[in-house]
Amino acid sequence: MNAPERTETLEKNKLVPFCLADFYKTGHPFMYPRETTKLVANFTPRSAKYAPVLTQLFDNKVVWFGLQGFIVEYLIDLFTRDFFATSKAQAVRKFKRRMDTALGPGVVPADHLEALHELGYLPLEIRSLPEGSRVDIKVPPVLFSNTHEDFPWVATYFETLFSCEVWKPSTVATVAFEFRKLLTYFAKLTGAPEEFVDWQGHDFSMRGMSGVHDAMRCGAGHLLSFLGTDTIPAVDYAEDFYAADADKEIVGGSIPASEHSVMALRILLTQQRLARDAAYADMEPKALRRLAEREVIREFVSHDYPQGMVSIVSDTFDFWNVMTVIAKELKDDILARKPNALGMCKVVFRPDSGDPVKILTGYTDDELRCGPDGKPAPLADGRYEVRDEVRLYVTEAERKGAVECLWDIYGGTTTEKGYKVLDSHVGLIYGDSLTLKRAVLIMRRLAAKGFASCNFVLGIGSYTYNMLSRDTFGYAMKAIYAEVGGESVAIYKDPATDDGTKKSAKGLLRVEMEGERFVLYEQQTVEQAQGGELVPVFRNGELLVRQSLAEIRDRLRASWTCPAPDSIDWD
Repeated sequence: MNAPERTETLEKNKLVPFCLADFYKTGHPFMYPRETTKLVANFTPRSAKYAPVLTQLFDNKVVWFGLQGFIVEYLIDLFTRDFFATSKAQAVRKFKRRMDTALGPGVVPADHLEALHELGYLPLEIRSLPEGSRVDIKVPPVLFSNTHEDFPWVATYFETLFSCEVWKPSTVATVAFEFRKLLTYFAKLTGAPEEFVDWQGHDFSMRGMSGVHDAMRCGAGHLLSFLGTDTIPAVDYAEDFYAADADKEIVGGSIPASEHSVMALRILLTQQRLARDAAYADMEPKALRRLAEREVIREFVSHDYPQGMVSIVSDTFDFWNVMTVIAKELKDDILARKPNALGMCKVVFRPDSGDPVKILTGYTDDELRCGPDGKPAPLADGRYEVRDEVRLYVTEAERKGAVECLWDIYGGTTTEKGYKVLDSHVGLIYGDSLTLKRAVLIMRRLAAKGFASCNFVLGIGSYTYNMLSRDTFGYAMKAIYAEVGGESVAIYKDPATDDGTKKSAKGLLRVEMEGERFVLYEQQTVEQAQGGELVPVFRNGELLVRQSLAEIRDRLRASWTCPAPDSIDWD
């Protein structure tokens, strides 16, 4: 507990501003030379060596995102409410108690916080590149410096909090944009409508993220590149902190969708009821369950959602029966569905288990055992033996894959480039353990079979968005400049035991845009450091620049030119 006074109401989980740090940060204000009057620090992506990206598309840039949300939520709202707007005694009491009980009485005094409270504002300036910029590795997108010589320590004190809150939204925004690059490239290659790319990456990650706040911030990072999301709080976050307005623009959207609990309950309940009907008394349980599943899906597409979009999880029991039998038996029902107000009308089948590459695209000839003619040779039971696997056999449907199975039933159209597009009444979404490497395999294999890239949607989940760390792009905050007793010091680190990743920038900095790259200049004069692309966005408790989601989206999408179709060697 935070040990309330008798007159104070205990508020659980209430954030204490200066306790949002590592313990070791709390002693640093007293470790700097007493004559220090100025400190400047930067926050930089130092490396991409651990990044889960495609080398053919990744251009050594990260998407800068999350600063404005951090400033408003913490440096303005939290500090105003729970530090400056309270009494001085109340503002420092919980901090002092936590230091005394953890580090020892008086080891970390609270005098500097009392003085800050008397000052009445946070004497900090933050300079930043525009959010949505794609920043080159080793180039800092943001600088921190104090604005009052009595409080130089504020420039570095928030390192832990800032890193904790910002590295991940920026990293997720970067990974999401790498997905957008991939989808855009294959849309151009196969002639698919490029506007569909906005919806082709769908955020499925919330349930696997590290808490609600993590999900909303990272979900907002996803929304820079895509409109599709199931993370509701991400839309709220975009409206609260990035001037989005869902009444006037599409911030994020989704469609009605079933899950396994819904399907399993309805299928098994229907099966039980059918089993009591004398007309089905001789039917085997498996056949009865398949009949029940068909009727449940019929109810979904004809009665529950007779128009517009609906997604149906289809592998609760037998996905391939759904793809080849039920989808065929319900063809008339599905084609009879009406469009919604937006003109959309589609039943989206959702497989949710197995190898996503094989489920969607099937098996290539060289993955199956072939006959003398070099073609896959079916066994007596119609199955195929998988090459290089021990006793693994697949059906004709599995050999074709889900996209081709739907094409065989519903047909469709072809793009100007000759690639097949499923009839607009049906589609697929896959959201289990998808990565960029799996996504590119799916794209390539479908293209090789003559299918356009727009026949399915990627559900990008926590397997991709939460399997990250601060080291994914090596984000770190480091002090780079100080003024001590009138003497300037260019600060840097360059560990002899490191490979160069941790070598930091040195002295005052300037960042310039040269061509399509941000370029870092070190050891600048005070005058030089005032120029360049890093501009003040926060000073002394006030947000100086407010950016909207729409602006950030536009900036990000304009930062990249898609390579010409067939220009990338994926091998």
